[in-house]
Order: sequence, then C-alpha cells, then structure tokens
Amino acid sequence: MMPRDFWEEALPVAEEVESPYPLMFSPLQVGAHRLRNRVVHASMSTYFVRDREVTQRFVDYHASRARGGAAMIVTEPVSIAPWQTADNRLAVYDQENLDGLKRVAEAVEGEDCRLLAQIQDSGRGRHKPGRNTRAIGPSARPDDWSWTVPHVMTADDVKRFVDYVGVSAKKLQAAGWSGVEISAGHGHLFHQFMSPWSNHREDDYGGSLDNRLRFVREMIEVIRAECGPGFILGLKMAGDDGVPGGIGPDEAEDMVRWFAAKAPPDFLCFCQGSHHRSLEMHLPDLHWPRGTFFELIKRLRDAADGIPVVAVGRILEPAQGEALLADGVAELVGLGRTMVTDAAWARKSMQGRDNDIRKCVSCNNCWGVINEGQPLQCDNNPRVGEPDEVDWWPKPAAKKRRVVVVGGGIAGLEAAWVAAARGHDVTLFGASAEAGGKTRLNALLPDCEALSSIYDYQLVAAGQAGVTLELGWRAGAGDVLALKPDAVVLAAGATMSWPDCLPTSLREEGFIPDLRETVTEILAHPGKQSGTAVIFDHDHLDGTYSAAEFLRDKFDRVVILTAREQIARDEPVVRAQSIYRRMYEKGVEIILLSEPCGESDLIEGRLSYRNVFTGAVAEIEDVALFTYSTPRIPDAALLQPLQAAGVEVHLVGDCYTPRSAMTATQEGHAAGNQI
Repeated sequence: MMPRDFWEEALPVAEEVESPYPLMFSPLQVGAHRLRNRVVHASMSTYFVRDREVTQRFVDYHASRARGGAAMIVTEPVSIAPWQTADNRLAVYDQENLDGLKRVAEAVEGEDCRLLAQIQDSGRGRHKPGRNTRAIGPSARPDDWSWTVPHVMTADDVKRFVDYVGVSAKKLQAAGWSGVEISAGHGHLFHQFMSPWSNHREDDYGGSLDNRLRFVREMIEVIRAECGPGFILGLKMAGDDGVPGGIGPDEAEDMVRWFAAKAPPDFLCFCQGSHHRSLEMHLPDLHWPRGTFFELIKRLRDAADGIPVVAVGRILEPAQGEALLADGVAELVGLGRTMVTDAAWARKSMQGRDNDIRKCVSCNNCWGVINEGQPLQCDNNPRVGEPDEVDWWPKPAAKKRRVVVVGGGIAGLEAAWVAAARGHDVTLFGASAEAGGKTRLNALLPDCEALSSIYDYQLVAAGQAGVTLELGWRAGAGDVLALKPDAVVLAAGATMSWPDCLPTSLREEGFIPDLRETVTEILAHPGKQSGTAVIFDHDHLDGTYSAAEFLRDKFDRVVILTAREQIARDEPVVRAQSIYRRMYEKGVEIILLSEPCGESDLIEGRLSYRNVFTGAVAEIEDVALFTYSTPRIPDAALLQPLQAAGVEVHLVGDCYTPRSAMTATQEGHAAGNQI
C-alpha cells in the first residue's frame, strides 16, 4: 500500500500519465465523444433513488466513480414510460425532475466522464416470488422463471413506447447527460421481442429477424432523430441467453451483423442469461471463471464491423482489462460489481496501485440486497455511496487510545486497520496462525479463492496503519487486560451448534465434527476415502455447498440432508442457481425435509433419518463421515470479564450474532470509526 502522502496527493486521471496499463488508459472515440480511457462502469442498480427523485447518495455514488477514473458510466434503468412507477427508479419521461437530472450530470460530466442512462422494461421478466399481473410482452408466453404471462402489446402500444423513449432521451440530453444504453438482454422486454422463443407474433413485430428486431430499431431511430449524432447510443443485447430455442451465439451473431448494417449503435455490450434457470449467467459468481464470456464476446465483436464493444463478466484485476484489449476481445472494459467494490478502481489501476484496490468477491450479495429492495451494499466495501468513498482513509481521532481487537477474521481485521489508521495504538489477537478467520478456510474450498481479497486488502491496510498482529494466540481476559486497553473489539466469531435432532451423548463422545472442523482436518490430511460422506445442512449458505463439492472429490458419495424444502434458501436466486447446478453436476445427492435421528449407528456406518412431516425413517449405509453445518453460537465468553474490569467493549461480526460477511465487514468498519 502506498504511503498516505501519496494517497492525499493522488495523481489525476489524465492521458499524459504513464500507466502500467497503456491500452486501458488510452483514449477512444465513441460516437461523437472521445473517452479519456477504456474503463466503463456498467449498469448496476443502486436503489439510492427515493420517490423517483434524485438523492444526494445517488449523486455521490456516480460522482465517485467518475472521480475515481471511469470514462463512462451507465446508470441503472430509469423510468421512461408512465407505467414504470417503481419508487426506486429515476423518473425521466415526464416534465418534472429536470433539476435533479442536471445535478447528476453536472457531478459526473464535470469529472470528464460521460453519463448515460439505461433504457429498459422488464416486460414479463420477474425473479422475485410471485407473478407480475401488470406485465407486458410480445406474446402470451410465460416467463421462464416466474411463469408470468404478459398482456400482449399491440402495434400501437409499441409505437407509443417508442415515442416515450424519444421524449425521455431528449429530456436527458437537455439535462446534460451524454447518452443512453438500450438494454435488450437479460430476458427483459426488448429481449423478449428479439427472441424467437418468446416472440410468436404474426404482425410486423414478429416472425422474421427483421420483424423481431424492429422494436429496437425504431427506438434507435427515434433517439437519433430527437437527439442527433452527438448523443451516445449504446445497445446491450444477449450473446447467449441460455434458453433452448432462444438467442444463442449463432442467433446473436446474426443480430450483430444486422444491427451493424441497418441500425448501428455507437457501442455494443453483450450480456448472458435470461429470466430462466440461466439467470445466473448474467451475473457469474466466484464459481465461474474470470473473464467468463470473453471467447463469445470476441466472436461477436468480430461480427460488429468496427462498432466498439464493451466486455463484461468477472473482470476483477487491471491486468485482465489490459489483456482483453490486447487480445482483441473488446474495445472497452465494463465493470459493474468490480467498481461497486472500489470506486477508484480505474485511478488506482492507472497509477499502478493494484495492491490498494478492494477487489470484488463475485459473491453476488450486492444483487441479493437490491433484489430485496435494499440500497446497494458490498461485502468488501463498507462505504458504498458515501461522499468520501474515493481513496478513503479515515480522519485522525481527537485522542489517541490503546485498542485491543480479539479475533483475526474479517470483522476484527476491518476494525483493527480503521482504528489504527485513525491514530490509535492497536493490537490484534488471532487464535489462528494466519489472519482471515473462517473466511480464509472458505477461500480454500473449490473456486472460492476470490474470498481472500477481503482479508488480503485488510492485511495490507493493517500493515500500512501500524496494527500489531499477535497471531496463533487465543487470548484470554488476562492477556487483553495486561495491555491496559481503553477499548476492546470482540470479534472472536462463533461456533456451529450441535444439531438438536441428535442425542447429546454423541457430542460428548466427540467423534462427530462440525463441517469446519471436517474441512480443516481433510485439508491437513489430503487423499481419497471410500464410503459416503453425509452433511446435515442447517445453514443454507454457499460455504456449505462448496464444502460438499470439496468432499465429493474425496469420498465415493456425498449426501446433503436438510430439514427444509430446498437447499440454498438463504442465498440470492442467482447464487442458488449456481449451487443447484454445481451439486447436480458433481453428483451430490440431496435429501429434503429430513433430519438425522437417534436410531443411527455411525460406528457401523449407518445413518438413520426421518421425514419431518411423516416421521418415516430411512437409512444411508456405508457412512464413512457424518458432519453438520448449523446455526452458529457467538464466542463471547470474554465479554463479561472485560466489562467487569470496566473496559469499553464493542461486539462485532459473529461474536455479536451470526451474520453475513457483508454485515461483519460493515460492523468492523463502524467500530473502527467509532472508537
């Protein structure tokens, strides 16, 4: 990590600055505009809009990414028609809200960054529980995920929609925005018109390729007519929607050639997946390879007849962005989740400060919270949307204090480095020989290495801030009090609880480990084992299923047993889809609505389980391992003796109550700032 004086005098993003990534920080002409570099913030829903109006947090979020070095930003979808009435979408189509639109434009465009709004309508697409009874679409065909059947739009409905698009684009231009991106992918309305799977019309908007693309073509034409050539017009479309009979790579290539010849946009961007079991494709998680769809993007880019292409899909490192440009995958580097995690990703990359970047975990918890209607958040960035987010470093505390942090996981590390950066004398005790806590163990499981980016950044920051790390030391109250702390942060984590459905005598015998203990032991003694491994899943988070994959490579058979009606119930839909796919691909067996019972004889390799409704008992034979992943009990034994000694104590992370990595990092960050 660079010294603070370098941070405080960070170089501006300018073409003259020599960068280790010269291609990524070279200019590019897009439409009538010359972008200062190739870094684009791809559309991400923030849910910072309130009552369809611009908020200061919405302005701050986008201004931070512009100040952090992005050359172009595509916002989340805005409301461009009267029926689009969601409170968390920015209203554009009417004659109100012009001042708010100008505020955003001034903040972003003033940083030499082009600001674009995304034009989209979900149509029949829905990935929340229930069906959308107000949905519109090209044909009375059910959505492949929610089974919503839309009201069929007439040709006049389409033309009215096109008119609204023209009016809205003109208003955005008047407010100082540089352009729009038409979102014709992800299974939304325009995608539905383009796809032969969802469009069964027999009029001018259905049937042939010309007809299926007519709706999008008319939108392109009306935007050109209303706004002229100086207004950037981008098109995001499906490269592979993963729906049999839908838009696959061959169909997408035909469409790209069609648009290049008949209605060329100023740039193209290719997205994947649909409202279908392929929904996970549009936001590939950490179990997908980095640069997930580069091969397909390059193929489609070669068909684009020189139209600049934005590449998206798990671009995490600056070296990836430089390589994709060098390899001819695309002309622009599109970052969604990556730039949520670090608003200054572009600036830091340009300056060669790769170690200073807080990197995206690809956990998709950001998607999970916005899908629940909450404002955008991130596992590895506790300051999303704050006005000082770019290159943030805490301000000095008014008074230096002695602080002890107990726990070397991500909550404790975050509290430690922030408190030390504020000038406090901080000592951190970690029971393990390496920092990172249970997140480090999770990062050792199949495809989970990206999780290490959370504690990797924290360790670099802790070193820069001067934290004293005492690792491999399970501190007791005496160890803590010996340092005469003014404040203590307890971040000692939590321990998996014993399954209530099993007799406590089995726990007392000590030969049934929890899943974390199991993984730790097998990592220490690798090798294949015969027989069946059974996991009692009372957790329902990705770590349990990554562990199941890990065990599947070690045992002849792996069975997940859960008392719920499905697995992965506590994960966002896109991540749950990934989990189901991986379990089936690996051959992991899943037994639902069942729990282990006392009739088991594990010494003989026999596990009995009962149905939670009927009580019917069945058996799994040849059991070589039984382990459990259950709700966790906080390890807060130090709280009482420390409070009795009159010490100020802050509980964070699982030590307060079991929670997600996102909440743990946020709490550690808050504690470090509060002390």
